[in-house]
Amino acid sequence: MPDLKNYTDFELASLLKKGDERAFAEIYRRYKSKLIGAALRLLKSPELTEELVQNLFLKIWEQREKIDPEQALNAYLYKIAHNLACDTFRKAARDKKLFGQLLLATSSSYDHIEKHIFAKENQAALNQAISLLPPQQQKVFTLCKLEDKSYEEAGRILNIGTGTVNNHMYRANVFLKEYFAGKPGKPIAFSLLLYMIADSIH
Repeated sequence: MPDLKNYTDFELASLLKKGDERAFAEIYRRYKSKLIGAALRLLKSPELTEELVQNLFLKIWEQREKIDPEQALNAYLYKIAHNLACDTFRKAARDKKLFGQLLLATSSSYDHIEKHIFAKENQAALNQAISLLPPQQQKVFTLCKLEDKSYEEAGRILNIGTGTVNNHMYRANVFLKEYFAGKPGKPIAFSLLLYMIADSIH
């Protein structure tokens, strides 16, 4: 049998598409550590990372017939990893146990998330996202998040009720979570996503 270690990604993907288990094993050997490193930078949790990578390779095997060998294999794998990580964050918004696990895993950096979000180098990205909100939501979000006003104070300034302020904040949070979740290239995307999840749960 040929040594698949010398096969190109294209050749491995072509074999995998046909159900070749040895090709699958070689892809696993070649990319497992790299994918673990990428996922760990996002999730911070070794347990969640291990689960993500296992699910990733299970997904690849189950959907092997859909693989396009012409597509760069590494890009294909990292895209799946990113999507699974996004799924984990979305689930955390509904699952307090999972959220707690994520929060515990990121405890060393979580205290700095808000500072990181509002750091000077990230201000342009945040301002761009806020500018896409409806005018009243922009005002409410700016007062409550950037100027640290209470909902009551924001309501008095804008001459609206506290319930209306809460509604605007909820809608702004939902929009911003979706906005940054769809922009994996931005360095603050996952930090802001986790921050917004924390805000929506509490």
